[in-house]
Amino acid sequence: MTTMIKQAALALLVLLTGATAAANEEAAQFSEAEQMLWLGNQLAAVTQPSRLKYSFARTGTYERGFSDTVELDLTRVKANGLKDGVLRFFSGERNFPVPPAADTDANPVLKIYFQGDVYEMNRLTDPDGKSRERWRYFQRRIKLALAETATITPTRFEFAGKPYEGKIIQFQPYTKDPKRGEFEKFADKAYAVTVSPQLPGFVYKIETVVPGPGGQPPLVHEVLQLEQVAPLAAAKTPPGAAATKS
Repeated sequence: MTTMIKQAALALLVLLTGATAAANEEAAQFSEAEQMLWLGNQLAAVTQPSRLKYSFARTGTYERGFSDTVELDLTRVKANGLKDGVLRFFSGERNFPVPPAADTDANPVLKIYFQGDVYEMNRLTDPDGKSRERWRYFQRRIKLALAETATITPTRFEFAGKPYEGKIIQFQPYTKDPKRGEFEKFADKAYAVTVSPQLPGFVYKIETVVPGPGGQPPLVHEVLQLEQVAPLAAAKTPPGAAATKS
């Protein structure tokens, strides 16, 4: 990620960490999709210090893809159910520092992914770097989609040999965007987020697709998916040791 993405991600995490309690008091003001993604105790199913490891892959015809990992170490489980954690988002040159989270019940992977996503949309739709603040527009469109047009579908999936019941939250922020002509190639981008309150970390998968023209293969396809949950003391992968594939 670029320096701009890193700075924005840091700012977002600082802003949102610890804000859950206040947000819950105003939950009635938010749609069901917003409540599921941004409110509630997303770490309730984590009962001991644990490492949550996610795989990430970007493919597509628009530019060269890559694969990497995201690791969330929940280092302390407190008597009140809140957690302390450390997030490592990508490795090697793509890694960026994220401040530790204290007394949180939110999974920071979700917030950091979406903040990075709007900055990537800024980069992809403004290759000359003339509209550095366009990411704010994409962020507003995502908020609007979650508030007004997102769909929620029950689903079942298997993780680590166990069945889980969850929901898929789907939305397309830009399909009916009045400004879509400014970024037509990417205007039909679709998002799908699979979550389950039974699952440690709540977030099972985040998938985005920018379809290719005329039924061709996708321009951009991203999948971030939970791969492993292990007691922290038994986690085999040392911090930052994941190999980056490009």
